Amino acid sequence: MDTLIEHLPTLRALWVVWFFVLFLGMLWFVLRPSRKRHFEDQADIPLRDDDVPGARSTR
Repeated sequence: MDTLIEHLPTLRALWVVWFFVLFLGMLWFVLRPSRKRHFEDQADIPLRDDDVPGARSTR
């Protein structure tokens, strides 16, 4: 019966391939053109005014 140590080089290679595929999937999810509007809205958060008419103050 084979032991886990004998399969270690193969498992290491598969682990690297798995992380590479995961990384490419994250890049695709973030950089797709349909997400551009979402990230532009997120980038504008620090520039927004805090004084919104009709909002209650927590002070």
